[in-house]
Amino acid sequence: MIGMVRLLGSSNAKGIGRHGDVPPVTYLNDRAGYPSIALLLTLVAMLVPSDLLTSPTMMAATCAALLLGGLPHGALDLAVLRRDAEHRFTLVITLYLVLAAVMFATWQVAPALALALFLAMAMMHFAEDWSDAEHPFFALGIAVAILSAPALFHHEELGGLFVLIAGEGAAAGLADTLLLVAPLAAACALLAMSLLWQAGHRATAVNAACALAAMVVLPPVTGFAIYFCLIHSPMHFRAGLERLAPTARVTRPTIIATIGGLGIALATLIFLPTANPSSSLLVASFMTLSILTLPHMAVPMILRRLGLSARA
Repeated sequence: MIGMVRLLGSSNAKGIGRHGDVPPVTYLNDRAGYPSIALLLTLVAMLVPSDLLTSPTMMAATCAALLLGGLPHGALDLAVLRRDAEHRFTLVITLYLVLAAVMFATWQVAPALALALFLAMAMMHFAEDWSDAEHPFFALGIAVAILSAPALFHHEELGGLFVLIAGEGAAAGLADTLLLVAPLAAACALLAMSLLWQAGHRATAVNAACALAAMVVLPPVTGFAIYFCLIHSPMHFRAGLERLAPTARVTRPTIIATIGGLGIALATLIFLPTANPSSSLLVASFMTLSILTLPHMAVPMILRRLGLSARA
């Protein structure tokens, strides 16, 4: 959240790493995220017993970090789309609510399918982080490697996590699927990072290395939180700010939309069993992220396809 607060005051930033070469990341305000902090937290977390990282208290703190550190970059959508869609903001809100409701309904009817869709959407969305790669195949390879890496060394834990989130034993098969693709994806990611480094996109290469390392060596939820909160979210938040005019007021709409996202998390939590509050909070957090990811990705594409977006 510290990074998000700083970013709220930096709407006059010049560019994000994906749009051109930038120096390697060493400072907190680097436009490509906070991989130096991600690497530090990963190294520190390696010294912490795994039981502590997966304890109910730590899991609750991690879920809070996922929501508070991740929701603002999606909440900024509304400010960007309000500018791009001009007088069709009501349509934007309607599309957001409809798509979010569709994803929520999918969780109620077919939770294992909803989880599979969420993983697929996340891979496509995270591929946008690596658009500096020479080919979209490499960008997707890094994204798939990041999400499938836990299956290599935390397979049982990942399968149990999927069963917990989806509430169906069939969801464990998703961990088996990720295990099958993980070696090839990891090889692709390593090659992509090497090419990025050689091409001068060193900040992007460092980002990818930090993200992959966190997902390999740490418990799945901890590793994902480090990548999501310190690399993915700040990067997209800064990109959203740069698409807006320097004088655009984004603090209020972003805070309002973030509160709305937290409201969805609370509403989702109410629908879940409360026998284990820590587990329910974890499930509600990932369900909320998936419910918001669908409109986060789909609404801009729909507006462009309908020719309703004022800007590309």
